[in-house]
Amino acid sequence: MYNLYNMNFIPLFIAWRYWRTKSADRFGRLVTNLASFGIVLGVMALVIVLSIMNGLENMQKRNLLSTLPHAVVMPIDGHFAKNEQLPQPNFVTQANPINRTNIIIQSQQDIEAGSLIGVQNAQDDPLLNGENVAQLLPEGEFNVLINWQLAQKLNLNVGEKIRIMITENSQYTPMGRVPMQRLFHISGFYYANSNGSEYTLFANLADVGRLLRIDNEHIQGIRLYLNDPFQVTELSRYFPEEQYQIHDWREQKGEFFQAVKMEKNMMGLLVSLIIVVAISNIITSLSLMVVDKQGEIAILQTQGLTKPQVMQIFIFQGSIVGIIGSILGVILGVVAAMNLDVLIAMINPAIVLPTLISPTQITVIAVVSILLSLACTLYPAFSASKIEPAQALRYE
Repeated sequence: MYNLYNMNFIPLFIAWRYWRTKSADRFGRLVTNLASFGIVLGVMALVIVLSIMNGLENMQKRNLLSTLPHAVVMPIDGHFAKNEQLPQPNFVTQANPINRTNIIIQSQQDIEAGSLIGVQNAQDDPLLNGENVAQLLPEGEFNVLINWQLAQKLNLNVGEKIRIMITENSQYTPMGRVPMQRLFHISGFYYANSNGSEYTLFANLADVGRLLRIDNEHIQGIRLYLNDPFQVTELSRYFPEEQYQIHDWREQKGEFFQAVKMEKNMMGLLVSLIIVVAISNIITSLSLMVVDKQGEIAILQTQGLTKPQVMQIFIFQGSIVGIIGSILGVILGVVAAMNLDVLIAMINPAIVLPTLISPTQITVIAVVSILLSLACTLYPAFSASKIEPAQALRYE
């Protein structure tokens, strides 16, 4: 006759009964409930925190990097021909010619540092969306478009002139070597509130090239916009460093996003400690249950239950707590993250917390929680398998 105790579902069935029935050991039952609640709370908190940090990172990426050239590719020697075709990876959405330089802006009111970018049309830069660049920046007129916030700070109006000094280029004078400088005519303002764009000025591509001693048939480089700004690390595969030099957004904003990433990792680590503490309670609760169920385990062993099956009972029971807690925590965390704006509005409508749910992160959180729960069952399960029936039943 087929021995039912050899069937794998027998330890699972016993573990399920142990988990559902009320134990005489109220303290052990309390520890088990606290472990389950802790896993649910920890997983839910981790999902919410990481979703908020992802949302903040995505918002900063969208606000800060949408107006910056994601990358500028320049030759090691010389300049690109104006119509030169470069290899374009499939993740590049736009490629425009560019002449750019760091400048000193001098007005009658003050002096500011900034950057000057040469453009041909409004499509060359997101900050110029809707501007009539061909009319405002004709070639040879040395007109300039300035941010309205900088214009207010320097008390400038359309039609006035400002002196722009090129710090990267210089000329010889009787007074010695001085930076290249020229008067520019303010032809208009552009309106953009993006951080980092306040000190960016725009002029005609050829006019900026003249200041950099680049003729009309050549350009300084090609500016690239990517599907995802974080794909700049892949550009080196298409533009070998022996031939090209790549300047990307990380030179200006890399430290900021590195700090955001570090903060997200630290927040995730701190919240993960809740899960670790809750899961460690599984060891305590199962150890108490082993003591409480010694007599029953001994009786089951006398009925034919093997030591590996005894181990499986407590492994299954700890796994049940971990799986149910992890899945329930993920579900509650996702629901809370999806409706976080509604929940926050009830407390303070002025606070806005963007969220971005990552399925990969959620999967990793759930799998790691379950695996940790499984690992915490090994010691109590091993202790249960060492129970000798004769010794356990002696005092029953």
